[in-house]
Amino acid sequence: MLRKKKTAVFLSGLVLFSIGFVNCAQELPLKELALAKSQVERAERLSAEEFAPEEFSEAKKSLASANEFASEEKASDSKKSADYAISKAYDALEKTLPKLAAKSREEAVTAIDAADEAYASEYTPEEFKKAVSARDAGETKLAQADASLASYLREDKDETAKELKRTVALQEYEDAHNSFVEAAKISQDAKKVALDRSGSVRQSADEVDALLEKAYTYSKGGNPAIDEEKAKIASAREDIEAGRLKTADEKIKSARLASASLLADAVKDQAKNRNMQAREVVEDANARFGELNAETYLKSNAKESYASTQENLGASNESLKASENLLEQEKFDDSIAQSEEAIRLAEISIDQIETLKGKTSVAKKDRKTVEADTTTNTTATTNSTEETTDKASSSQVEELTGGWKRYTVEKSNPTDCLWRIADREDIYNDAKLWPRIFEANRKSIRNKNLIYPKQKLNIPPKTGKIGKAPKE
Repeated sequence: MLRKKKTAVFLSGLVLFSIGFVNCAQELPLKELALAKSQVERAERLSAEEFAPEEFSEAKKSLASANEFASEEKASDSKKSADYAISKAYDALEKTLPKLAAKSREEAVTAIDAADEAYASEYTPEEFKKAVSARDAGETKLAQADASLASYLREDKDETAKELKRTVALQEYEDAHNSFVEAAKISQDAKKVALDRSGSVRQSADEVDALLEKAYTYSKGGNPAIDEEKAKIASAREDIEAGRLKTADEKIKSARLASASLLADAVKDQAKNRNMQAREVVEDANARFGELNAETYLKSNAKESYASTQENLGASNESLKASENLLEQEKFDDSIAQSEEAIRLAEISIDQIETLKGKTSVAKKDRKTVEADTTTNTTATTNSTEETTDKASSSQVEELTGGWKRYTVEKSNPTDCLWRIADREDIYNDAKLWPRIFEANRKSIRNKNLIYPKQKLNIPPKTGKIGKAPKE
């Protein structure tokens, strides 16, 4: 770079020196000197020192000699040196320009390919088109230059015509080079703009990932096609990081189409399966409820519990019917939601039914005891039963601060469940408040229908915000 700068200063000084002879030495070859200087500078600007070092060095030396002879007023020698400098400059350019044009063409093609991979054609189409047009113009000029150079090399009769053809060929090569340089620059700028849009491509990948994850959940991980599409999205993310937005976008679009079909199939299958499960649970609950003697419960203190059971069972049947209707309408997500609700209500109903059966058995047993025992013995039995109940309660329920309690799940008949725990007199005495217990124990209860013996549940106060349970 320093050498080029020094050469430029040197050549500029030579011209100024030559101009000084315009008035006092008209016989000097000023035209030749000026042409020699311009062609040597042109050769230097176009990297002749890299591609044709010997020719360029000769041209530069001859130009220096031409100016030196001019300063000594040796016009003939100055002209000879200037003409030789021009000739060697052209030789340097003839050797340089085809190689330079080929190099700049390769750089332009690489830059356009990189911009295309960054999806510049989508995100900055006008600039991308300009880059392609500049490259195409360079290709045209390069073809013309090759033809002109070939014609120059075949010319062997007319020296003037031959030099003209070489001059034309060199200019065409230079024009091709300039077009390629322009194409590369526009492509690089277009690529930067396109890469700034990578966030939208990532968002698309996230959206498809969510669809595939939903399909994966519904299919319970049993579909290899879903795994294949998830791998495709992972590959697309790698492309995004590497700046290959076009390839990433193509993979994402392909996965999006596949995910829509996979999710539809998975949701449909899940809706059918869940509806079938709901039907089984609801039918079981209906059968169990049908075994109850309504008159027995409506005339006892279990009247409200019986009515609540009937209400929940009716709601579960309605949800099941809604699920079936939605399934026929191919509204699969809504059908699944209704099936889940039908199952939830049916399971609550089954727990209530088992509780009612248990209360009936106890009532019958108590009546027999009363008939067989004396008044004193009845009192003793009642006291004993109360003591037993108190002991059970005290062993299962622990008082905490702030109105909280801690309940230890036990294996009993009927089995402990959230609804039954909430219905206990020493808890809420209201089965409908079971969701408060579930909410307070979300970290330890994954399925509201499954709790385990010896599991400790934090019971929040009956009203107010649930908040967090005290540590002790």
